[in-house]
Amino acid sequence: MKKALRLTKNLEFINVYKSGRRISSPFFVMYIKKNDLGYSRLGVSVSKKVGKSVVRNKIKRQIKEIIRKNYDFINSGWDIVFSVKPAAVQLNYAQIEKEIISLLKRGRIYNDKKAFNLVNIVL
Repeated sequence: MKKALRLTKNLEFINVYKSGRRISSPFFVMYIKKNDLGYSRLGVSVSKKVGKSVVRNKIKRQIKEIIRKNYDFINSGWDIVFSVKPAAVQLNYAQIEKEIISLLKRGRIYNDKKAFNLVNIVL
């Protein structure tokens, strides 16, 4: 994922936490806030309660890959932060992907109608 598409500064994370909407599941908490950039940015926050650095980095890599694969279906102009709960360690990649997409849909920022339109263009 390109650096321009990520939240990198602590101030950016705090801004999304304080003034964004919060949507939670048993494994993740998603914070979303509208931005004026014309593209969406992602941030991932994993506490030390989740596990050692290898486990934390693995979950971050998986979430970033899921967002990268589904980036075209996410509406433009949003700052998105995923906070990982300790229970997420027991999930495999497919389960994490299902949870992330479910949260994006609940936040009304995931548009899978684009996938339908792309299929019609190809046919």
